[in-house]
Amino acid sequence: MRFQYRVIAILLLCIISYHQNLAAAPGGTANLFYDLKEYTRYLESSTNVYNELTEVFTQASAIDDLSQAVLMETVTEETALKNKRRMAALMEQKFNTARAHLDNLYQPRFKTERFAPQVDEFNNYLKEYAVIIRQSLDDTYNLFDASLTRDLSVVNQFDLRSRKTIIRALEGENALLKLRIGQLEPTNPSHHLFKSIVHSNQSLVYLIKARITEMEVPEITGVSNYVAEDSASFIKIANIELSTSKKAVESGTKVLQGWAKANKYKFAISQSFQDIFQSLVQSFENSFQVELKINDAFHTILSEYPGDESFEQVNADIDTLIDQRMGLQADRIQLVAQISNLGKAMNSSRQ
Repeated sequence: MRFQYRVIAILLLCIISYHQNLAAAPGGTANLFYDLKEYTRYLESSTNVYNELTEVFTQASAIDDLSQAVLMETVTEETALKNKRRMAALMEQKFNTARAHLDNLYQPRFKTERFAPQVDEFNNYLKEYAVIIRQSLDDTYNLFDASLTRDLSVVNQFDLRSRKTIIRALEGENALLKLRIGQLEPTNPSHHLFKSIVHSNQSLVYLIKARITEMEVPEITGVSNYVAEDSASFIKIANIELSTSKKAVESGTKVLQGWAKANKYKFAISQSFQDIFQSLVQSFENSFQVELKINDAFHTILSEYPGDESFEQVNADIDTLIDQRMGLQADRIQLVAQISNLGKAMNSSRQ
């Protein structure tokens, strides 16, 4: 069964990361708030496209489940084909809609170059992500067709290809995250939040590689829960990555306290700005807590390897946590929009 792959859309570099003083000269802040408004509009548009593409990927797991049901003979071939055609038609429609939205993605018109590199990077990422989602859909269809043959060697071939596509998606996400980390100082909480996600993603990559190795190594007759040497090595590395992820969360939680103290004065302009700042701090606190819970869920899966007794429940828990991760990211985008609107109102009152 497909592991639900949904990771954060890395879009927002909070205004604080640029060390801008909101009480700077009026001309400078006018451009800053204009660019923030443009950037926020882009964030909303690009996040919607990302979510649409990710929804297609997630829903494809239903066809994977159908393939498994065919192999287990818990569904008739006629019923499976009928359901597959219905689900595939819906996914193709959603994918085409997402592609159309990507082709018409809002492109901001900045007055400065402050946010332009991030927009270019994410535009390129979304294009590659769409290619990966297209490949994932094709892998899913091929896996279903293979299940109808009842030829396990053919089924395994397309299952392997599907798993490798998931690795490609995770590594693509990590490449973008690493660019973001390089643009942030270690004193910024986002630096540690992104680092935590990179390493939890990488832990999942090594878990998938371990499962791939299982499929490629012949079973040993009479040996239960046999773990091939390469698989065992991958699981060890996965645990190391997970430990590094947890340390990043712990470091980020401490950094957040100093970051909040150091930047509080930048939002001392009014009570409204102070309220937004407090909401930002609380949002980051919540994000670190969510990452810890994701870390714990991954640890449960790794601790049971090569078994998967808790997989169904843990997978559902992780899916819920990913929703929370994305929700917190969306909240921060809206907070930036509020900063932009307040800033524009402040500058207008000065004129």
